[in-house]
Amino acid sequence: MADILVLDWLDEFESLTESEIHMYSIEQEHNHEVMMALYSVLSEPQKFKSDNLIDGICQQLLNFYRSGEINLRRFTIQFIPILVFLHLSDKSYSAVQTLLVSLYNLEVIDSKGQPRTLSFRIPSIAQSSIFHDSSNLEPAFIAENSLRRWEECNTKLVSWGPLPQVECLNAQNRQRVATALIFLYNQQLANVMEQGVEQTCRGISRLVMQGFNSTLGSNRSSVASDSSIQQTVRPRVPVSSPLLIELLHIIYHAAVRCGGVAVQALHDIMYRARYETFAEVLLAANSVKNLLQNSPTVSAAPRPSHSHSISKSMITNASFRTKKLPDDIPIQDLNQPLQSEATLDSITEEQEDVEKAKTKGSSGALKHLPKIPGIGKKHKVKNSSQLGESQQIELTGSGDTLNESLVNDVNHSVHVSAV
Repeated sequence: MADILVLDWLDEFESLTESEIHMYSIEQEHNHEVMMALYSVLSEPQKFKSDNLIDGICQQLLNFYRSGEINLRRFTIQFIPILVFLHLSDKSYSAVQTLLVSLYNLEVIDSKGQPRTLSFRIPSIAQSSIFHDSSNLEPAFIAENSLRRWEECNTKLVSWGPLPQVECLNAQNRQRVATALIFLYNQQLANVMEQGVEQTCRGISRLVMQGFNSTLGSNRSSVASDSSIQQTVRPRVPVSSPLLIELLHIIYHAAVRCGGVAVQALHDIMYRARYETFAEVLLAANSVKNLLQNSPTVSAAPRPSHSHSISKSMITNASFRTKKLPDDIPIQDLNQPLQSEATLDSITEEQEDVEKAKTKGSSGALKHLPKIPGIGKKHKVKNSSQLGESQQIELTGSGDTLNESLVNDVNHSVHVSAV
């Protein structure tokens, strides 16, 4: 259907007279149906078997540009990115190359045949612009000396050109010519319809990502190593840093109009810039991304990546929680005074249990031994001087002397009972 519309469009222009060209140019500005048909043919020419179709389109676009009509000139300029992408990806179309060289040579010279130079300055608050009048600024707002200082800093103009003319496109001048043509397209970007800008953003994604196997990517399998699949990957298109910078201008202005398609093209350029290690492109792309993130109408969220979902039952480091265990042995305060009675009783009872366990196997009489008064309980001693020297017991020792005397008393009692 698209090729039929294009063929009718070609036949219609050939039948026009010179007096009808002006009215025809006004009608073409709103002929969106033919524009979309041209975008379809130029984006994927391999779908159309007619080889003369591309040649006829290029010839008519060149006639539009040379006609002198502003509307026809704008009509041709809006297809410059698609034609550049077609030439960079497939150089077999000689008509496309001829059209690009002609458009480039017509733009780099002026009406007198001299090299053209475009100069412009960055607007500042010290110089009037379409947004403000510096003469109406109040003195309290900003001092006159500060205005003069800013004015002196902005006296240098930014210029584009002069550029040399070319006879044909080759590996040496192809990127420079493509960059200059995209620059000319950006000057007329506001006059391009929304569908045309969207098609341009799609073409940018195809251009910068051609040759990268993004569909297989992380899900690489043994089938991907088959030679038949690898042959479907088209060769990578060389791109320069200035060309990507100009393409970023298109994306920046198209983000509000096209939304997701422009954001997708932005992420594709950032991927290619990281691959090529273009620092200038990454700086500009991140600036555009930050501006779009603060825009209420545009979402600059990154593309969803293929990530595996984590099960809730999976044990990870976050599943472990530290817990403080109670102390097994309490820490004793060495500075606390020793309680002789309580400490001695506890040591005596523990020592007796140990000795009973040792002598249980050797003497069965201990099992039926009656309780002897005075052995298990220590009488309270108020004054050690009241006791005899032989009966005095050292209370401040480690307990070994007391334990030995108790064991001797028990053995003596057993011997008396046996007699």
